[in-house]
Amino acid sequence: MDFFEHQDKARKKTGQLVLLFCLGLLATLVAVNLVGFVAFWLITSPDVNVMSVTLPNVMNQPTPAQVNLTVSESGFGQAFQRWWQSNLNWQVSVGVLVVVLMGTVFRFLELQGGGRKVAEWAGATPVSKLAKDDDVTTYVNVSEEMAIAAGMPIPELYVMENEQGINAFVAGYQVDQAVMVVTKGALTQLTRDQLQGVIGHEYSHILNGDMRLNIRLMASLGGLILLGQVGRFFLESSLYSGRSRDNSKSQIAFIGVGAALMLVGYIGVLVGRMIKAAVSRQREYLADASSVQFTRNPDGIAGALYEIQKATDGSLLNHKHAEDMSHFCFGESVSLSQKLSTHPPIPDRIKRIDATFFARYRAKRRKEETAQESISRSAPDVFESTMAAASFATMVGQVTPDHVEYARNMHRHIPEQVKIWVHQSTGARSYIYCQVLLGSQGKQQAILNEIKQLDPEVVDTLQKMWPFARDMDEQLRLPLLEMSMPVLKRMTEQEQLVFIDRLEQLVTLDGRVDFVEWVTLSLTKLRLMPGSAKQHKHLSSKIDGYKTELDVLFRALVELNPNKEKAEQMRERVCARYQINYQQKELVEPIGFDTVAVALDKLDNVSFMWRKNILQACADIVESNGQIAFREYEALRVLAECLACPLPPLVMELSDVSSVELGAIEYKV
Repeated sequence: MDFFEHQDKARKKTGQLVLLFCLGLLATLVAVNLVGFVAFWLITSPDVNVMSVTLPNVMNQPTPAQVNLTVSESGFGQAFQRWWQSNLNWQVSVGVLVVVLMGTVFRFLELQGGGRKVAEWAGATPVSKLAKDDDVTTYVNVSEEMAIAAGMPIPELYVMENEQGINAFVAGYQVDQAVMVVTKGALTQLTRDQLQGVIGHEYSHILNGDMRLNIRLMASLGGLILLGQVGRFFLESSLYSGRSRDNSKSQIAFIGVGAALMLVGYIGVLVGRMIKAAVSRQREYLADASSVQFTRNPDGIAGALYEIQKATDGSLLNHKHAEDMSHFCFGESVSLSQKLSTHPPIPDRIKRIDATFFARYRAKRRKEETAQESISRSAPDVFESTMAAASFATMVGQVTPDHVEYARNMHRHIPEQVKIWVHQSTGARSYIYCQVLLGSQGKQQAILNEIKQLDPEVVDTLQKMWPFARDMDEQLRLPLLEMSMPVLKRMTEQEQLVFIDRLEQLVTLDGRVDFVEWVTLSLTKLRLMPGSAKQHKHLSSKIDGYKTELDVLFRALVELNPNKEKAEQMRERVCARYQINYQQKELVEPIGFDTVAVALDKLDNVSFMWRKNILQACADIVESNGQIAFREYEALRVLAECLACPLPPLVMELSDVSSVELGAIEYKV
């Protein structure tokens, strides 16, 4: 199963969630009606007499509550008949439905904030590269390396500082809105290899579309849990009020209903657990396997799981929302029966990863990692032969160990000072402005003057960063751009919109949009523009309404191809494939990057299975001359990003740019 099938299947899982939710709701309705009938029977039956009973001291009351109750045999059938004829069963059912649906809707609205909202729930705090903590630095570095390897946006990174258990999770509606959270225990107790295994597992959840499914599951179950909270309110109100000392049947029933609703609430938790287990377990096995595929190091994730098994706190969380987040996490967040666990047993997970792990792990001490600074030297023609041997679209979302090693070496090529800059707001903005300068040959002084007016705060950092940005290997451009995004996402929505508007103004200042400017502007808008409108949209399974947008895309790729004759011939064949009215290039107007951006925005409404075909058609045009240049591949990566399809980087040689002197900018400011 490839990336597109995973995404499509994850979206279709919503229907399964609806079915499971309805079954859980039905079970809850039956339980509540049973409670209602018992209360009705106690109140209305003439065969209920009184005797003295002392309720236990609950809810920290100063004195025990005194009630009287004697139950003798009664006409059960008559009571049930009166209950049915009273229509109270329907009223109770409607009341339950209202409470559950209100809780579910409220939770859905509450989760509009996506992954960031879940991180706030978890009490997590955002991390910074500037933090003087080696564990945090390792966490940031590994996360960035894995994102570079996967060709995907770097998630916003958080740490649960007060949690000593070993755990982690990702949350969000879209790949470019992902948030990753790890516990303090994971940072302090795991080696770098083990942490990389855990992060690889979480990245698999992002690529497999599990994040969206998990948030929907959390929202759906919110209403069932709310019922128990209502029952607790009833019970506390009864016991704390003076009326709780009365001997009336109605008061006894009121206390009983409150207690019973609390019990029903726990039934809701039980049903929720069963639903989570049905949805989550196989996905955890898949994520474990994907982590091994990414890192080619089964000892990494297996070792992390073994550390959980050995640790006193395991993977348990102390947070009040631990139950809500249980299906998000790398390991079990709450302690329950194994049959109700959202995750498979740890020994089973380890054995599936490596059947020999336990024997080997007990036989040797874990060795510390040795720092190997060797640089990957894979030749470009290796990549080209790979593309020839397999469908291009199958590469989307497929991270190999070569990609991980390449990304790690690429990350090491970036000077430490540059990493520090792009992890600060002024430095991140400066780097993006540098990309605009690179694409504005002949107009750089005018753009610098404009930057000084629009954003004077960045001028000093921009002066220092420019020599590196000007001379760096072009393979570092996209990774650094992605590394800049998490800090910019922390700006307010208004600040993000102002920055994008400012960036558009600078890009169009010289009257043209260069390729580098288009890449920078497209990805910045994609990462920072408010995306709540596309969180719940329905994707179209029909492609006929998007022929104009496809034609725009195909024509733009012809313009980028150095062999335009062969590219045009391939475009004609691709147009026939999609039944697009083909017109020769000479008969249509040239395509601008702004037109491409509009087309990509509309194509974001098609299903993932169609996106697979679209990207393959784009690759066919690019490869029409038998090879692919780095800039052409970069264009394909941007197209894939805009369609929420992360494409791994092109593995090729890196020039040594780490020794570039970081001096002053050569243009007047």
